[in-house]
Amino acid sequence: MTTSSIILGILFILCLTSSVVPRSVGLIKSDDKPAQKIWIPVMFGLSQGIMALLGHSLGRLISHLFTYIAEYMVFAMMLVVAVKLFVDSMRSLRGKMLYTVSKEIDILLLSILAAINTFIYSLVSVFFVPFGIWFFVAVAVAGFLWSFFTVRTEFTPGIIKKVSFIEFAASVFMLVIAALYLFTDLMI
Repeated sequence: MTTSSIILGILFILCLTSSVVPRSVGLIKSDDKPAQKIWIPVMFGLSQGIMALLGHSLGRLISHLFTYIAEYMVFAMMLVVAVKLFVDSMRSLRGKMLYTVSKEIDILLLSILAAINTFIYSLVSVFFVPFGIWFFVAVAVAGFLWSFFTVRTEFTPGIIKKVSFIEFAASVFMLVIAALYLFTDLMI
């Protein structure tokens, strides 16, 4: 692997898991115990890793259907994730991605919702998995880190704009990575 493909692989994983950001912002209150402050990022990280494994497993079952068009399927899934990130960024900007939770089950459901992009892409990850088996670990770690760094952030209009920008930037980077994947051999 070249340095360029390693950097693009890391960027790809960060873009793929960036949907954690709008769902984790503001989930911790100042009076929460330290165990709660780490439990939420762990839930987000685990759900990212588990959904990646589930998507990959399901993708392996149906991968024989896409063998001849594999590179186009990978491109299409990257495109789907990029469009979903863009739509979510616009929803975040309008304040429609703000979540309040009152129970632990709500946090679990939010973490699963944040992992949908990862699941969608992982359906074709049989054909393109940066870092091989470490991809799933990297996805779990990225989900944890996104949540860890954003979960303590309070909602303000400025934060909402920043959250929207993070998802918008992730959608743009995902489109660039998809184009690089399809039109160059840089990602192989």
